[in-house]
Amino acid sequence: MADARLLRLGSPRRARPRTLSRSEYPAAVAFCQAQGAQGVMAGHRISQAMSFPAAVGEVWALERPGARRLGQALRSEHLQTVIWAGGSVMPVGLAESAAVFAALALERGGRYTSLVGDAVAVADLWRGLETAWPAPRAYRANQPLLALTTPVPPASAGPVQTALRTATPDLLNLLEPACRAMFTEELGFPPPGPQAAYRAHVANQIERQALLAWIDPAGREVIFKAELGATCGPWVQVQGVWTNPAYRGQGIAKAGMIALINHASQRGLTHVCLYVNDFNLPALAVYRAVGFHQVGTWATIML
Repeated sequence: MADARLLRLGSPRRARPRTLSRSEYPAAVAFCQAQGAQGVMAGHRISQAMSFPAAVGEVWALERPGARRLGQALRSEHLQTVIWAGGSVMPVGLAESAAVFAALALERGGRYTSLVGDAVAVADLWRGLETAWPAPRAYRANQPLLALTTPVPPASAGPVQTALRTATPDLLNLLEPACRAMFTEELGFPPPGPQAAYRAHVANQIERQALLAWIDPAGREVIFKAELGATCGPWVQVQGVWTNPAYRGQGIAKAGMIALINHASQRGLTHVCLYVNDFNLPALAVYRAVGFHQVGTWATIML
């Protein structure tokens, strides 16, 4: 009983990460939103879990020492670090505290496909897990986290603004191969698991109206596609950016990104972020030309 009381009080000596109850998820979402670009993806997943109780995953949290009084409801300002643990493990907050979650992760015993987030947090957490978890398929240790908080004027998108449109279910057969190509090109291996599972993922992105595509006038191929993949408050994290190889070197990616940013702004998503492999120099050049700047460094470990 004494240990539980000290945990609630946030004792510097006994504070330990714990699994949050569903009633505490709003505090975790507010915490993630306050972290800006760093918290978008985890905040999105936690929000989804609030809306769909059957969603697989849980939230781990570490409170700031002494931040909360006994009996007080959890608020975002009480939190120091939050981790979404679903298909992926996503740390948000004080990177140096991530290592203390390793024991909790091992105790919970979940099966995860990746660790993704701040590079220091991912590295510290991985050091506590690597002897117990499978060897990674890939470890991308240096992924610039980029953000754009000043919307691009709509006029600069030109005719691409109308060419890029929200994907509809009738485009699934056209978009699934493009999404697979993007995944394979980005990660170096095709989407894991059954083909039907990945097709269902693409269909879900279309259903959520998160997938935007620029299709050639004849309707036979995808020229450019990207996803408004995760949202948290006014923030959106863009994912799955891909330009058809036949159209590269023609300014397609820049035009497509500007149009995408304007689509996001029309939905009230005025703060845009994304992360990219450091060796993807063409993509980095496009994002910087559009106006993105680096606000952090992420890492991804694919298991």
